[in-house]
Amino acid sequence: MERPRTPEEVRWRASACNPEKIKRNLKLQYILLGCWIVLTLGLVVVICLDREIPGWASIIALVCGFINVILGIVNNKRVLAGKKPWGDI
Repeated sequence: MERPRTPEEVRWRASACNPEKIKRNLKLQYILLGCWIVLTLGLVVVICLDREIPGWASIIALVCGFINVILGIVNNKRVLAGKKPWGDI
């Protein structure tokens, strides 16, 4: 059985589903994705120049960052289309 929503939760959900805010967040996430791509290209250049190869922690951090940014973009697009984001219960 679903409990009734509190006024604070209603305000929060209305703010989270605001199309203008979602579009602004989507734009910022695309900028963040571009920065992440630049970081990855820098890592590839360092590896190709036979400099000190970064450890696995750096590579895992880059991959997890990509996953995080891509999921944020997908979730914002889903909310903008009127669907539930992934992981929403």
